Amino acid sequence: MPIKPWRALDPDGGAHYLAFERRFRIVVEDPEHTWRRTWIPVVIDCPLCGNDTGLRLAYQSGMDAVVEAACQVGHTWVEPRVDVAQWMAYCRYRAGRQEVDWLWLIEAGFGEEPHPPIDYVKEIRRGAVEVAKYGRRKAKAKVRREIRSVKKKVGKRVRNEAMRPVAALLRTAWTMQAGGVEPVKASRRRPAEPKTPKTPPVSAYRRAYGVQAPAKGPKCLVCEDTGRITAPGISVPCVECNGPASAALEAAERRAERARQGKDGRRSSATT
Repeated sequence: MPIKPWRALDPDGGAHYLAFERRFRIVVEDPEHTWRRTWIPVVIDCPLCGNDTGLRLAYQSGMDAVVEAACQVGHTWVEPRVDVAQWMAYCRYRAGRQEVDWLWLIEAGFGEEPHPPIDYVKEIRRGAVEVAKYGRRKAKAKVRREIRSVKKKVGKRVRNEAMRPVAALLRTAWTMQAGGVEPVKASRRRPAEPKTPKTPPVSAYRRAYGVQAPAKGPKCLVCEDTGRITAPGISVPCVECNGPASAALEAAERRAERARQGKDGRRSSATT
C-alpha cells in the first residue's frame, strides 16, 4: 500500500505523494454540454467519516493501479475517481514542471482549493485596532512615567525634611567628637583662578623714579614747525607741513581743477 510508508514527492522516481491542508478537487466532464467540453470540480471526501480536509493521496508508478487516499482520522481507501494520468500531471506541476498540454487541467480546477481571498476591510480594521492599542499603551506609559517622576521628587523632598533633625543631631555629635570644632564644609564651587598681575605703564615708573617725560619733537621734521626751509642763501616756504605755502599750493590746485572742469563743460555744450 503506497500510503505506508509515506514518501516525499518525486515524480521522476515514480513517487506521487501529496498531502493537502484544504479540500482536494477532481474535474468531471459536464454531460449537458455537447458542443464544447466543460469540466465541473468535484470535492473528494472520506467515505467513512466525510472529512474533506487534510487528505493525503499517493500513487507509486509501476506498483499501483489506482490512487490511494487517507484522511486525518486514519481511514484509508482506494479512490478510483482520481484519474491516474491527471494525478501524475498535477504532481509534476507541484514539483515545478509546468507542461503546456496539462495547463487546462489546472485552469479547470483540478487540485487543492486556492486560498480564500483576503478581506482587506477586515485586515485594515484589525490593523487600526492594533495601532489604537499601541497608542493607548504608549500614552499610559508616558502618564505613569510623569507620575513616577513627580512622586519621586516629592518623596525626596519629604525625606529630606524628615531627616533634617537627624542630620542636625549627627552634625552635633561629630562636632563634640572632634573637640567642639565645627567640621569644615567643602565648597562645591570651583576655586577662582589667580589673576595675572598687570604691568604698570612707563609713566608710573617715571613718576616713581622722578624722571621727567621726554619733550615732544616738532611735527614737521623738514622745517621744524617754522614754515620755511632755510639754508645759507636759501629761504623757501615749506610744502611738507600745513604752513602757508602748503595752503597756497592746495588753493592753486583747486582753482586749476575748477577751470579745467569749466572748459570741458563748455566744449561738450558746443558739440551738442
